[in-house]
Amino acid sequence: MDWHTTRTFEKICAALDQEPRYIDNRGGARSGKTYAELQLAALLAMQDTRPTITSVVSENLPHLKRGAIRDFREALTNEGLWNENAWNKSECIYTFSTGSIIEFFGADVPGKLQGPARDRLIINEANRVEWEAARQLMVRTAGLVIYDYNPSAPFWGTDEIPRRDRYALVHTTFEDNDFLPDEVRREILANKGTGNWWRVYGLGLIGQIEGQVFN
Repeated sequence: MDWHTTRTFEKICAALDQEPRYIDNRGGARSGKTYAELQLAALLAMQDTRPTITSVVSENLPHLKRGAIRDFREALTNEGLWNENAWNKSECIYTFSTGSIIEFFGADVPGKLQGPARDRLIINEANRVEWEAARQLMVRTAGLVIYDYNPSAPFWGTDEIPRRDRYALVHTTFEDNDFLPDEVRREILANKGTGNWWRVYGLGLIGQIEGQVFN
């Protein structure tokens, strides 16, 4: 079936063709980064030939409920695939017909970080997650690691991971989100040229400390 996807999704899939260990999903506001990677996670889970585990992690569970979980439900609902019986609300786990699961939990729960292993990992708004938490998650992940963020400042995702082998960068902006409402697009463009805000949230580039210049 044909999914309703954006250029952001296409860029992530193109990066996946490189068979990376890490995908750095970096970009500006409303580029559809999280939505696209959750679409990919669902498609992979539906195509699995054996049951797999994909963990979607952010700073805490309330943050996930307001963002990634809502996007995940919407993505499957828009394709007519959401099954309420497959969703364990108390555990925040969705089980596909292949037996594969996608689970959501916060990085503020130590037992989850050092718990069971997984096949794939998505770190949502990774610049809000401490490096030690991310490291604990990654050493327990056998396959693909994707992390997304607005690049407001350097952190482990821009400094540590790019030095590693099998790394791929995906850079997107609001222009890559074909389904962005016109009013939101105009609102973002209204901030064009406003210094660091436009650099980070408009252009999806790593932010600078105001008043200082970096090469």
